[in-house]
Amino acid sequence: MGASSVISTEDVLDSLMNDGTIDSLRLKIINQLKANEELKNTTIKMAEQSKVLNTPGAEKQTKRELFDALRQELE
Repeated sequence: MGASSVISTEDVLDSLMNDGTIDSLRLKIINQLKANEELKNTTIKMAEQSKVLNTPGAEKQTKRELFDALRQELE
């Protein structure tokens, strides 16, 4: 890459997803949820109330599509 190259946020996210960083973070979050009942209940409630996750066809979306849609929903 030259000095004038600009790295986009999409490039960074793709790199993190491809090198396993996102999966590693997901595993850490899951382990914390298992250890923290209040956090677990809050997360379950948020998932149940999510428009993104409860939209017909959500199960057919890729992880990336769901991730992006959930991020927008929570912002």
